[in-house]
Amino acid sequence: MNQSNRYFELGAARREVMMNNPALLDAIVNGGRFGGDFSPAIANRMYSRKNASAIADARDGMRVEQHGDRSYLIRFPFVNVAAFDTDDGLVLVDAGFAPAGPALLEACTSISDKPVHTIILSHFHCDHAFGAWALFEAGHRPEIVATADFVRELQADLDTWGLNSRYTNQNPNDVPRDWDMAFTPTNTYHGSTSLDIGAMRFDLTHGRGETADQQWVWVPDEKVIVSADYYQPFLPNAGNGKRRQRHIRDWAAALRAMADCRPRISLPMHGAALGELESQDRFRAHAAILDSIAEQVLAGLNAGMRGSDVVETVVMPVQHAGRDDVAETYGTVRDIAKMVANQYTGWWDDIPSHWTPASVEAEAVEIARLAGGADRLIDRALELIDSDIRLACQLADWAFFAQPDDEHIRSGASRIYIARIVSDETPTQEALVYLDHLAELKLG
Repeated sequence: MNQSNRYFELGAARREVMMNNPALLDAIVNGGRFGGDFSPAIANRMYSRKNASAIADARDGMRVEQHGDRSYLIRFPFVNVAAFDTDDGLVLVDAGFAPAGPALLEACTSISDKPVHTIILSHFHCDHAFGAWALFEAGHRPEIVATADFVRELQADLDTWGLNSRYTNQNPNDVPRDWDMAFTPTNTYHGSTSLDIGAMRFDLTHGRGETADQQWVWVPDEKVIVSADYYQPFLPNAGNGKRRQRHIRDWAAALRAMADCRPRISLPMHGAALGELESQDRFRAHAAILDSIAEQVLAGLNAGMRGSDVVETVVMPVQHAGRDDVAETYGTVRDIAKMVANQYTGWWDDIPSHWTPASVEAEAVEIARLAGGADRLIDRALELIDSDIRLACQLADWAFFAQPDDEHIRSGASRIYIARIVSDETPTQEALVYLDHLAELKLG
């Protein structure tokens, strides 16, 4: 089947599932705002330059905050853009998602009548690096500055456009497959560099974190840090199982380095601006949490534990538990632990039969046969909903993969995964995986 057709079929199925189960939307939106407003139109069309609903939501949700003589935070649904009004023109850190382009142009015009001189791209993700098209269409010709790893990282997304579309729930007709829809940097650097623009200095530092190409920006004249995605107003999205390797210890080092600058204010790309005391407290706490998770994982691996067993032992450091900025609304401590383990191990999970396993379908068919039928598996899974939802889901998967066309099994599996999404312990990233599966169960 054509991937675009499949995308629309799954999208319709997801909408029907949510319409019939209103609690699902609340559970997913809970951690899906990323510190800003939520827009369903934008969420699935972040690469689109033409979708009227997404463009309208970006415009309606946009507001400009001033945080110093020449420092601004342009806030959109989900994500922010930082702006600095220099003598030579505006310097932006990031450009938002593609539907933000027209609103970004309007925001820049409201800040200054000077042209956009430079755009510093903190990293290659679709919500940060694709909104500048409207500036170029309006005649601006900014320099595009990124780390030397930016091109390689974005190229990897272009090479895997279909996977990118599926894992980020983006319309495959929007997702770029070549550089025609992306912005090639005009200036790249390794390690660190400084830009002197219009009597202001911008110190740029590359530090692997959410991506391998990420950077943060220190503006000493304004005493402002632009913290990119290193700080998020919840437990950092450092364990995303659908994205490439994230670098937990480097992420922590970048947070400490930003705190050492002692900024007057910090402008994150998700969530509200932070004052001086908040910046110190939150950057250092998040760094300590990330370091602790990494240390716990490495200790377990070095002790000979299987990676999956290590993950189950990792906990939030007690001194930081309960903070309002470490809620597991999008991802969990376990997710971050899995990312650490993945960085230091190979693809094998230490279970002998998994080196060259049977197919999932073959395994499921045999387990169903031993259980006395796939219907026995799903009935037992339904019994476990309230006592062990994780095991219930695994049994439901075996039943489904053994007999994917059985309506009783698909109905039972749907009940189980709906219950898992609305559970108080299910963060947004995980819930989105289960929602996609519910759409598959709906379609058959």
